[in-house]
Amino acid sequence: MYTEASAATELRVSDLPRRARPREKMIQAGARSLSHVELLAVILGTGTRKENVLKVAERLIRRYGVGAMPGLSIREWTGNPGVGEARACRLSALFELARRVEMAGKADPPRISAPKDVYAHAKDLCQAKKEHLVGFFLDSQNHLLARETISIGSLNTTRTHPREILHPAITHLALGFILVHNHPSGTLVPSSDDIEFTRAIGRAGEMMGIPLYDHVIVSRAGFVSLKEKGLL
Repeated sequence: MYTEASAATELRVSDLPRRARPREKMIQAGARSLSHVELLAVILGTGTRKENVLKVAERLIRRYGVGAMPGLSIREWTGNPGVGEARACRLSALFELARRVEMAGKADPPRISAPKDVYAHAKDLCQAKKEHLVGFFLDSQNHLLARETISIGSLNTTRTHPREILHPAITHLALGFILVHNHPSGTLVPSSDDIEFTRAIGRAGEMMGIPLYDHVIVSRAGFVSLKEKGLL
């Protein structure tokens, strides 16, 4: 972490020595010389009355970690002091652009045509300690357009509104989507809430003309498809 900023949290960045200011450091030595906190501070631009921008960036890194940031929603970003809607949009746009640049460098996006393909691209969820609901948004050839974390916590229709799932489907011009979530307990038996939630989202997708192809539950024990079980 950025130790100099931690030692002087009440200071404005302009009060720090020039060698400790992220922008000046980037100009002199390039972006690769900056820490995660410093890079995020450059993107945020300014801090708040109570915290300089390095402190805001450090708090965000501690809370989410770098790996989770690309999947944060606008609402999640704005739930943090010092991150208003404009900054949240800037951050989301930055991570989305980075994702598209990464995808552009690949020959072909992966094709998701069976539950085993979903499992292959969602094995990281098997190690999560909380339930994660993830959407796989597909084109007409079942190529993966985007993978987005929709919610974290137990599934139910009151916590996760269909619009939170269908909005990214519309944004990515998806022709269909697959839901996947993990069971930290290891069980692969769909709960009554899992089934009710899946059917509610399926109905919402039909109304929007963006069908839900499947809902796959994953755990350390493997995976199960609600469609194959006739529960969709």
